[in-house]
Amino acid sequence: MIMSLYTTTPNRLDDCLFLGDTHQRYEKVPKINILYLRAEGGWVDVITIQKTYRISTHLGNLEAQLDTDFFQRVSRSHIVNVHRIDAIQHNALTIADQTISIGRQYRSALFARLPVLRTSPMSTAS
Repeated sequence: MIMSLYTTTPNRLDDCLFLGDTHQRYEKVPKINILYLRAEGGWVDVITIQKTYRISTHLGNLEAQLDTDFFQRVSRSHIVNVHRIDAIQHNALTIADQTISIGRQYRSALFARLPVLRTSPMSTAS
């Protein structure tokens, strides 16, 4: 039996975004399927589980429109879906085997919203 990447129940409209392609066709994409957004000049690539959408705009323009429950800016050129972060090490995070740098000015805002279990060093006293 092949399992689908999609849920069997319909997604509510507020759980989705409509992403356009170069042919003025807009596809409904569940927000949870969006991995991250990457800026390249005057273009933004929206990387999803299924495919990449290229949009002619600037990252700041999209940032203002995105749901803050899902998305967080982590650098000048990246916005990530916080539900898709697999790991964080030093100044980088990993989503679907892609390493994304975390900008110094964005680091504290990212960590403030993640449920990170804080630990302290163990005592070495005998």
